[in-house]
Amino acid sequence: MQYWKGPSESHLGEGIVWTEFADEGHALRQVEEYNGRWFSSRNDSDDECWLYGGNVKDLDMSDSKKISKEEFEVVWQKSA
Repeated sequence: MQYWKGPSESHLGEGIVWTEFADEGHALRQVEEYNGRWFSSRNDSDDECWLYGGNVKDLDMSDSKKISKEEFEVVWQKSA
């Protein structure tokens, strides 16, 4: 598993995205935060969080950083 945190931009403005990737590279879970509003892939909708459908190797991760599973789990629970 890989865990990443990085900047995000959407119709909600600028925010932060945390993503859990499987060893094969596809996204399993995702959390986004915009101006104090939390969204997660457990509640995917047209207006909220969209789980990345590609592979981590196809992303430009230069503005992102790897994080620990524990850090991801904290924001996953916070977004519930």
